Amino acid sequence: MNIYEACVGNYNEAVRAEALGANRIELCDNLLEDGTTPSFGTIKKAVEKLNIPVMVIIRPRGGNFEYSEDEADIMIQDIKLCKDLGAYGVVIGALKGNTIDLDLTRKMVEAAKPMKITFHMAFDSIDDKKSAIDDLVKLGVDRILTKGGCENALEGKDKLKELVDYAEDRIIIMPGKGVNRDNREYILEYTGSKEIHGTKVV
Repeated sequence: MNIYEACVGNYNEAVRAEALGANRIELCDNLLEDGTTPSFGTIKKAVEKLNIPVMVIIRPRGGNFEYSEDEADIMIQDIKLCKDLGAYGVVIGALKGNTIDLDLTRKMVEAAKPMKITFHMAFDSIDDKKSAIDDLVKLGVDRILTKGGCENALEGKDKLKELVDYAEDRIIIMPGKGVNRDNREYILEYTGSKEIHGTKVV
């Protein structure tokens, strides 16, 4: 079965996405900044009210994905909060230059388990995507959200297919960006992925 993950910017959008047939939610605030961590109350209400899994983005601000020690601490605390509230999982990502910040990512994964973990579109800024896949598999990350390093998932479909093939069944590659009800089946079929993500996916 294919999984449609709806990216939403508030609680009301989450409720609507479930009603439209989303299989899972990525819960964000501030989508104009590509998503930041939503409030305690928003996370709590979504987890209580929705009947589908809620993934919460862990991102203290917009902008780049290189974080200070204080920002790292904020993210760890937010991950623990999501776990306490019963979230299904968290969406994380941290870079050093054009590579994964392995140390911080490891700390976030350790704080998050046994929740599910997605590495978000920070992945698209990484130069060596295949070795990044290997690293994320070793760290225990469950899936990678990516547009294949291109403008959107449709443009990146060939790269996405290559990444899906390379990942095999070790980790899920989930196409995102520019995905909608009209193109979601085509992208899934073309890339061989089983999960897809977008604000208009349902």
